[in-house]
Amino acid sequence: AQQRLPALQSGEVDLLARNNTWTLSRDTANGLNFTVTNYYDGQGFLVPKALGVKSAKELNGATICVLPGTTTEQNLSDWFRANKLSFKPVVIEKNEELTSAFFSGRCDSFSSDASQLAAVRANEAPKPDDFVIVPELISKEPLTPVVRHADDQWADIVRWSIFAMIAAEEKGK
Repeated sequence: AQQRLPALQSGEVDLLARNNTWTLSRDTANGLNFTVTNYYDGQGFLVPKALGVKSAKELNGATICVLPGTTTEQNLSDWFRANKLSFKPVVIEKNEELTSAFFSGRCDSFSSDASQLAAVRANEAPKPDDFVIVPELISKEPLTPVVRHADDQWADIVRWSIFAMIAAEEKGK
């Protein structure tokens, strides 16, 4: 996750098409153009059902698995501070290692976009019914394809391709 923005900025890739949260700082300070939001997600928490956690506020003092260099990492700090709670981040760079750490019990919770948590629970949990996603979300995540600044034509192509896909879906195509 940490390497995706530098890869775009350096020209190694031309487009980041998935789970890029559009933020003011990313839009104004990183030499990036966010095209159009194609999905709103929110950050949540996946926990073992055995913990009995019904609310994110019950995670005071918990160890939480999180990817570095993401809005998820910052949102955790902000949310816990705002709610006068504490947590211990377990920061792991690779998704596969992160989910493995969580399912092996190294973390009390795994925090990410709720759609990712649902996919991880369904596809990677040893027994999906042994895990729950806590109901409340702690952020709003406008997920948006991103291109480099100064390539307006490419930004237009990406933006209007998304608009065309949305229109086609509305027409049942």
